[in-house]
Amino acid sequence: MTLPTFIVIGVAKGGTTSIYRYLDQHPQVFMCPDKGPNYFGYEDAKDWRWHDEGEPPLLRHFKVTMLEEYETLFDGVTTEQAVGEVSPQYFRCPTAARRIHGAIPSVKLVASLRNPADRAFSGFLMRTRRGETVGDAHTELTADSSHVKEGFYYERMKRYYDAFDSTQIKVYLFDEFTESPSDLLRDLFAFVGVDTGFVPDTTVRHNPANVPRSAILNRILYQPRVIRGVKAVLPASLEKTAKRLRQRNLRPAPSFPPDLRATLLDYYREDILRLGELIDRDLSRWFEPLPAARS
Repeated sequence: MTLPTFIVIGVAKGGTTSIYRYLDQHPQVFMCPDKGPNYFGYEDAKDWRWHDEGEPPLLRHFKVTMLEEYETLFDGVTTEQAVGEVSPQYFRCPTAARRIHGAIPSVKLVASLRNPADRAFSGFLMRTRRGETVGDAHTELTADSSHVKEGFYYERMKRYYDAFDSTQIKVYLFDEFTESPSDLLRDLFAFVGVDTGFVPDTTVRHNPANVPRSAILNRILYQPRVIRGVKAVLPASLEKTAKRLRQRNLRPAPSFPPDLRATLLDYYREDILRLGELIDRDLSRWFEPLPAARS
């Protein structure tokens, strides 16, 4: 039986897709072929009782529900030195830390934490990109919205520090990842126990923030039924054409309104300070205003 030697636990919109893609390039790393199996969060998702922490996760994101199924995801492991998976839902599922420890007590854990206000705005943009009907950012990103509630990191991170030895946990900041991905990846490779000299291709940005040019076309292209239908009936070449059409319908995202960002950071201030003490990191840069956009 093979189970992961490391797990990337989140956060959503914190660079986890890029981390998955870059780790998957390393010849000494086996990455679960399915990003986001979310197995250890399934029990929470099917009986969500933590509404003060945000809306319940969608069950369709929890693709694996039994340990036997989870184990088969790693049947392809051969001589790799590190075995990993990435499931951002683990960060917000309250009993996931305990369940992971019960099954794999020696596993290493990786968290990529993003400024919670910026992460909330990115989540709002993602819903817009997917064609959901949403209001403007001021209307959607209130203290009661799930995007905002999910940005209180301290208690979520503390669950993992309570369950695991701190030496098993590595916390990165999204800011560092965007500024110098090569340095962060060298450190990550060392943490999971593989050759730090390998240099992955980090030129591709995964899941960048965009919004649709045509909301109607975007709503059609992001319909789950349409996506499943395309995969079922079109050859791979035409499926790629459909993906390109979806990408061409996107334009750069609008800027984060400075007044809204400041309001959200006020919500998060105490939580950020407590988090900084927990992970022993200076998070003061999160309170700094975003750089002015170039004209």
